[in-house]
Amino acid sequence: MNVAKLSVLRPVAMSMLIVLLIMLGMVSLRNLPVDLFPELDYPVVAVTASYEGAGPEEVEQLITRPLEEMMASVQNVESVSSTSRTGGALVLVAFDWGTDLDFATLTMRERIDQIRDRLPPGVTTPQVMRFDPSMLPIVQLAITDQHGDLAETKNLIENEIQPRLDSIDGVAAVQIEGGTTQEIRLEVDPDQLASYGLSLNDLQQIISSENLNIPGGEVTDANQSLPVRITGEFQSIYDLQVLPIPTVEGVIPLSNLASIQETTAPTLQESYLNGEPAIGVSILKGSGTNTVSVARNINLEIKEMLELLPEGTNIRIIFDQSQFIEQSIQAVGWNIVIGGLLAAFVLYVFLRNIRSTFIIAFSIPISIMTTFLFLFFYGETLNILTLGGLALGVGMMVDNSIVILENIYRKRSEGEGKKEAAINGTNEIGGAIIASTLTTVVVFLPIVFVEGLAAQLFKPLAVTVAFSLLASLITALIIVPLLSSTFMAVNHHTSAFERGFERTKAAYRRFLERSLHKPKTVLFSTMGLLGLSLACIPLLGTEFLPAQDQSFVSIDARLPAGNDLQATLSLTEEIDEHLTNIPEIELAYVTVGGTDNFTIGAGSQVNRASYSLLLKQISERSRSDLVVAEDVRERLKQIPNVDIRVTASDTGFSDNPIALTVKGPDLQTLKRISDEMIKTISNVEGVREPTANYNEGSPEVTISIDRNAAASYGVGSAQIANTIGNATKGVVATKIARDGEELDVRLQVEEKYTASVDHLAQLLIDTPTGERIPLSAVATVERGQGPSSIRRVDRLREITVRADILGRDLGSVVTDIEFALKEEIRPLLPSGYRITFGGQNEQMNDAFFKLSGAIALAVLLVYMVMAGRFESFFYPLIIMFSVPVTAIGVIGGLLITSQPLGVGSLIGILILTGIVVNNAIVLVDYMNTLQSEGYSTYQSILQAAPTRLRPILMTALTTILGLVPLTLGFGEGTEVQQPMAIVIVFGLAVSTFITLILIPVIYLLADKLKKRHSDQELEL
Repeated sequence: MNVAKLSVLRPVAMSMLIVLLIMLGMVSLRNLPVDLFPELDYPVVAVTASYEGAGPEEVEQLITRPLEEMMASVQNVESVSSTSRTGGALVLVAFDWGTDLDFATLTMRERIDQIRDRLPPGVTTPQVMRFDPSMLPIVQLAITDQHGDLAETKNLIENEIQPRLDSIDGVAAVQIEGGTTQEIRLEVDPDQLASYGLSLNDLQQIISSENLNIPGGEVTDANQSLPVRITGEFQSIYDLQVLPIPTVEGVIPLSNLASIQETTAPTLQESYLNGEPAIGVSILKGSGTNTVSVARNINLEIKEMLELLPEGTNIRIIFDQSQFIEQSIQAVGWNIVIGGLLAAFVLYVFLRNIRSTFIIAFSIPISIMTTFLFLFFYGETLNILTLGGLALGVGMMVDNSIVILENIYRKRSEGEGKKEAAINGTNEIGGAIIASTLTTVVVFLPIVFVEGLAAQLFKPLAVTVAFSLLASLITALIIVPLLSSTFMAVNHHTSAFERGFERTKAAYRRFLERSLHKPKTVLFSTMGLLGLSLACIPLLGTEFLPAQDQSFVSIDARLPAGNDLQATLSLTEEIDEHLTNIPEIELAYVTVGGTDNFTIGAGSQVNRASYSLLLKQISERSRSDLVVAEDVRERLKQIPNVDIRVTASDTGFSDNPIALTVKGPDLQTLKRISDEMIKTISNVEGVREPTANYNEGSPEVTISIDRNAAASYGVGSAQIANTIGNATKGVVATKIARDGEELDVRLQVEEKYTASVDHLAQLLIDTPTGERIPLSAVATVERGQGPSSIRRVDRLREITVRADILGRDLGSVVTDIEFALKEEIRPLLPSGYRITFGGQNEQMNDAFFKLSGAIALAVLLVYMVMAGRFESFFYPLIIMFSVPVTAIGVIGGLLITSQPLGVGSLIGILILTGIVVNNAIVLVDYMNTLQSEGYSTYQSILQAAPTRLRPILMTALTTILGLVPLTLGFGEGTEVQQPMAIVIVFGLAVSTFITLILIPVIYLLADKLKKRHSDQELEL
């Protein structure tokens, strides 16, 4: 290769290039954004609209359906789902992966403008917003106070802690949950007010009008123009107590009409950390920012704030995504280092030459730095998948360098000078090295055409492996010849290993001779092993992505609708008792009352408690998060009348393992079918916590206004609703400023007037004539059941049953569920109703189909690259026989390690397709070279195969040993890469040994067939 000649003859220039590459690589590494996973561009856009007071049926008919029809007509829409509930609608539009969502959202807004006039009066303008994974918090804090004054603590958070956290570069939002706020409460007796000729509204207006500071124009005094300001703001509770109120009985102080006290405002949400009252703080990062960098700055700011906070106030981190990221990246980084050291050890064992080992070992950091440089300019982030790609590539990085170095070393041993050997050795093998590298790189090209979640995740890994191999090719063609021409020394003494290897090579030659004499035996034996391996595929099982142990378990506990906050707090006390004896739990943080993420009009769900359990680090516990979650699940089963879900190993970007959707027109029929489905799948082994997303309506008080009766008294529906709202919720009459904060002054009726439905029915309504009538005179007050929400997918009503799995692979569980549904449910399905599978099973099937197509395309591309290299379709066909035999090692490896076949395994097979042909390329290329020099086919095989045995074993062993740490799954965050590593290690190990015999045998048979065909043509 001319580049090798240039490298050898211009050592100073090339040395400067090496230094420049290393420096640029280090700068790129420092500037690469660090994250857990690549930023996923979820193709989901939400449309929300509110219609106050409307029930689910009205919302579905008047809002949801028109929006669904318009959204379904937008280009590249995959599915449209909706939720219609009291007071609003949520429509989720899922697009094909790869859709330009900026243009899609613009089109959606245009379509909404077209139907805006068709929506009923009172409907808010529908809002369009994209779903962004960065909306999820990267750090969650729990702030406690030893003195128990949560109102003061919340004030401290809002005035000091939140502003400091907001000012950190990269922080998008800081959300506060829990805690209490102070307010001044005025409780009045409506009957007493009436005796003074006042109503609640009258009192509210008087208080509000007296609490103000207003400008009063200007006056001129001593040639000066002075602004006039009228001051009348309340300064304290005393000002309220003595406030004069004009009544029919004369002017009296407010304290005679109302009970005035400072107290805590009613709250529908409380938080606890390890049983102590706490306030939660969630911190969200901006899109595109560095998660680790932002989290580090947050932690530094917290350390500084802890020194300034009042005594007794403490900040605990209950979730920090950067910790898992750093642990995962550190684990993968160590795997790279260990893999590199193992590869260097293999080199030294085979070469027994410290200088030659140094040359190869030095090529690894150069290749890695060059890879970082490529990643920086490509715009990729540093995450566990890109580092996983680097770990996969570290063993392959040295393959090219090994082959070239071994060839140079052989030339030197034959007596050539340093520079001549470096140039000639590189030129002789350079073409085959480029071809073998391109065959490995080209297998990643089909991933560009694959869409879906799996492709979004693994494209960065594929890009990293491709970049690392291209970097290694540059290193092999430039750096290795340069260093070899300077540092290489030849061993003139024979070591014990060398003598042992010579005996191994001789034994291999003898075995190869026997194989060449019995080619049919070799072929049939290989086909038998391949057939046996393929027959074992059903034993593997299937999965989408492996679970990741993030040392985090969540619990979602819900009491039946209608239970109040106190009932839920009592539930948490019972749950806490069950959690106390679990040694793996380090922190337990619970929020009582809350809202569903990403839903409209959910309100505060006081019957719900959400737990976040932070576990000890993996090295400090013997049980995985999944096992701990199962333990929690079993303990909490004892609690009656509560729906509890326990989840662990949630990656955040995949659905529940099991998701069954039943679709049809009638909601009650769907509910009945979904209940039967839950009973059926609960009996399937491995299924945990099947639940439906159907929500029963909550108990409520229904007030039906008699418009005729109300009109006869001269009152309207709005006035009645306003009176009821003021009585039940109170009304903020004004605010009092104190110590830099504002306290609400809430005016409300005494609790006895809203203590029951009967009391509410006796609430007095003012009429224009001055008469006061009870609510029961103009309305019917009764308890009832509120309407449930209505969910639709692709304009059909649906209920989805979701479940987790434990102890079995996804494919086996789904197969059993399909059989159970076929036997028990499907025969009873009414006409117009159907059941479909979704969740991870749908994602898995989609990924399997697309990746299988990518593997087939990769095989074709590999063949085309080799056809271009050999300028023949014949020899590449021989080499391609090394691809199918990898199935023997792949299937065997997965069976031995009890790994199901998943997306990671398929990516490993894709990578393996490009790797396994490399040894065959080097072998066939040298056979062709020897034939061109006059050797017979038989002689060229017996000469080439033993000669290339050393570089083939070296490249295979360095790749295999480089992946051993990942195969064993050392450290956090390696679960995703482990299946890939297993596939490559076992597949390459088996295929290497088979290829050393199979390819020469096929080469001999094919050459005989080719000559026979040529002889027949000559005879014709």
